[in-house]
Amino acid sequence: MRITILSIGKFENSPHRLVFEDYLRRLKWKVELKELESKNPKISEEELILKALNPASKLIACDEKGKQFSSREFAKIISDLAVQGDSNLTFVIGGADGLSEKILKKSSLKISFGLMTLPHLMARCVLVEQLYRAQSIIRNHPYHRD
Repeated sequence: MRITILSIGKFENSPHRLVFEDYLRRLKWKVELKELESKNPKISEEELILKALNPASKLIACDEKGKQFSSREFAKIISDLAVQGDSNLTFVIGGADGLSEKILKKSSLKISFGLMTLPHLMARCVLVEQLYRAQSIIRNHPYHRD
């Protein structure tokens, strides 16, 4: 499994970085974080994301209007994608205004972490923890408890 997380903004000195890196270290899957930021106000978040996309990767949008899944359902989705040969995934997390319609339309799947709005740095932490949890479920590791 090869996973890319595209996200607007940078961790810099945020305490969220420590949580993110902790789960990243636990993952056996190859996960890369690409922090997208432009100093040029003429370049939109949409442009940054589109430029960073790998056309060979299946795009999954993290969006508040996406579908909600239990951790087991999420693990099954990841597992099913791998079985189908889609082991190269890109998750995209927008900035404060969310993702553009163009990005959402390009996405194969739109997922939501719940009805509450999360800051995008925290959404990264939730995503990487759920990826670790999915890996644990798939491998029958006792991390996840029902």
